[in-house]
Amino acid sequence: MTLVPFGVTCSPFILAATIKHHIKKFKGNSEVHEMLDSSVYVDDLFYGGDSLERAHQLSTDAVNVFREAGMNLRKFQTNSTEFKKIWVENNVTSETENENRKILGLIWNVNTDTLKLETDSLLEMIPNLKCTKRHILKTVAKIFDPVGFISPFVISKMFVTTIVAARFGF
Repeated sequence: MTLVPFGVTCSPFILAATIKHHIKKFKGNSEVHEMLDSSVYVDDLFYGGDSLERAHQLSTDAVNVFREAGMNLRKFQTNSTEFKKIWVENNVTSETENENRKILGLIWNVNTDTLKLETDSLLEMIPNLKCTKRHILKTVAKIFDPVGFISPFVISKMFVTTIVAARFGF
């Protein structure tokens, strides 16, 4: 079988396993292998470079690795106008007028180079919920922080454990 139907339960696993398999082929180039192995999240690749030259080399290497696997790595985003021009010349990125980009569930403002957690829907939902164990768990689960920026401040599991242990009539 060479095709995996979209939406099948195992599709994300098969995608991840396929990507990992192709990344392993590049263990000889340890820097590219390490970057790709630790920076791929489902179908997003999230990484940066210390300099324009380094970022350009990493992006070129990443495109080549995925091309060799028969995959088209595209839609790069950067906060560097100089780097953006290079990508546009090579038809690698799509230009949009919006300064905010969604990356790994976070909102990235490329002009100010800041990341923002999406909290609007969470703040709209909270006032309408009854204080039940189910609703608390539902609210805690909506806090999506894949990079771990707020993990030192999020004590949701301890909070839920404390509430359940106190037995507030749930």
